[in-house]
Parts: sequence; C-alpha cells; structure tokens
Amino acid sequence: MSAIYSALAGISDATERLNTAASRIAQWPVAPPPDAVNLSDEAVALIEAKNENAANVKTAHVAEDMMRAALDLIG
Repeated sequence: MSAIYSALAGISDATERLNTAASRIAQWPVAPPPDAVNLSDEAVALIEAKNENAANVKTAHVAEDMMRAALDLIG
C-alpha cells in the first residue's frame, strides 16, 4: 500500500510544481524585472512535472497490479 501512497504524494508534488510553473508563465509579459520569468526554465519545469506525474501514475498502476496478483494468490 505504501507504494500507492508514495505515488499519490509524488503526483501531488508534481502537480504543485506544474501549477507554479504555469502561473509564472502566465505572468510573463507583466512580471517586474526582479521576478522576470525565464521561459526556458519554466518550460523545463513543466516537462519535468509532466514526466514526474507520468512516472508516479505508472508506479500506482504497478502497485495496484501487484496487489491484485497477491489477492489472486490468496483467494
């Protein structure tokens, strides 16, 4: 069960990073100079968050498959 919880926590963290990057990109034309948005950095952050989400979803699916297999062995 801990693999699923870990995957869900990872999805939550990656989604938060994705939302932060998207919010910064949305501020791009109006961001003041000290908070200037580097679109390249934000694009990388979006891609990383997407990949982290995909990896965590795959982890949750594998954990679910393992639990089903274990239950099949038991019953």
